[in-house]
Amino acid sequence: MKLVINFISKIGVDSISRLIGFLTLPLITRALGPEGYGLYSYLFVIVSYFGFFIDFGYLNYGTNKLCEKIDSSIVTGKIISLQLLTLIFTYAVLVIAGYFIFDTDKYILILTFSFTYITQIFAIRYYYLANNKLYYNSISELAGQIIYALLIFLVFVKFNSVTVLIIISVIQSLTTSIFLFIPYIKKNSIRINLDLKSNLKTLKEAYKLGLASKAEGITSSFIILCTGIALNEHAVGLYNASNKIYLILLTIVQGLSFTLMPVLLTYVKKPESGNIRKISLIFYVYVLTGLLLGSITIIFADKIISIMFGENFMESVYILKTFAITILLWPVVMFSSLIILAYNKYNYLLVLSLSSMIMSVLFSVILINAFGVEGTGFVLPLVAAGTIIVSYSFLKKISSEEKFNVRDMFSMRYAYIGLKELLSK
Repeated sequence: MKLVINFISKIGVDSISRLIGFLTLPLITRALGPEGYGLYSYLFVIVSYFGFFIDFGYLNYGTNKLCEKIDSSIVTGKIISLQLLTLIFTYAVLVIAGYFIFDTDKYILILTFSFTYITQIFAIRYYYLANNKLYYNSISELAGQIIYALLIFLVFVKFNSVTVLIIISVIQSLTTSIFLFIPYIKKNSIRINLDLKSNLKTLKEAYKLGLASKAEGITSSFIILCTGIALNEHAVGLYNASNKIYLILLTIVQGLSFTLMPVLLTYVKKPESGNIRKISLIFYVYVLTGLLLGSITIIFADKIISIMFGENFMESVYILKTFAITILLWPVVMFSSLIILAYNKYNYLLVLSLSSMIMSVLFSVILINAFGVEGTGFVLPLVAAGTIIVSYSFLKKISSEEKFNVRDMFSMRYAYIGLKELLSK
């Protein structure tokens, strides 16, 4: 029953959240244009790079630890304690380095944007994910989106500037964190420990997943950074328009992934004879979801860009169509990563993420310099294809160690049997 509730919440409630985003996005992009929207996107990436350690892969680390039935007060306490210390370090670097790197206007905007660092500490999504309460995560996102939309319609339409949009984004992040943290703290405690030695130990435990998570972030965000440096903020706006649609569609795949994550981890950790069929069935659910969303994107790319962003963004159509290939491939990457996570192969996850990051950096530099803004659309499809190849080689190594046939996970026959077993219940 929890699985059904989680699925409905992730697909239903998250879809409503994204629909609200759909309603506000045309207002924002039309008001700011490609250049203003590109500046906002560019600043967002810069802030995320400075906040490298604030959200250091704790979603996967915390979920995995809590799935091992460790006391939540210990896990959340360790993560929040480490985040508090890294917050101090991050602000020290940002305030000093940012003053010399950026002009005054961008420096003030970046400092304003950086308030999201504080809100991230209390966004304990990993707790609800590990306890099969994904609806808390969904409701918090919905609350944040509602506040965001209200402020866009009531404030931004009258005072449409990048500064106002950044302040609204900070308020949205704060709302989401409040809805996540308050229900937890009412029933649970948190053991804060700011001892440097203890926090370094936690960092040592989490750094592989943390680096893997950050590498994943760089994989997608470096394209924006490279576009801003090599081209201009107008090109960033064109790219990020298509990227925004891609991320909205990817949210559906992620919602499915988060819904099935605890189930898949359980099946992999318990090597029973029938579980391989269930794992195979889950794989093809991923594949079919990507196939459906990718096809829709290719067919309706022109209309999506026209309706959402207007004629000034029509150069984004070609980029969005190339993103459809990524939508087809990325569910396979997600599935493979979860299998590797289930076997606690953090080294493999780290190498996998780092290889994706390296491919993203190389492809971004080469393709953007060679083909301009159109080259940005080819980066992630190539990264996804390369990542699938690398992840499959790791799964082959794991299969030889754990004594199972990796091809069984991708077997259509096993998936069909698993589906028949599911329907017969």
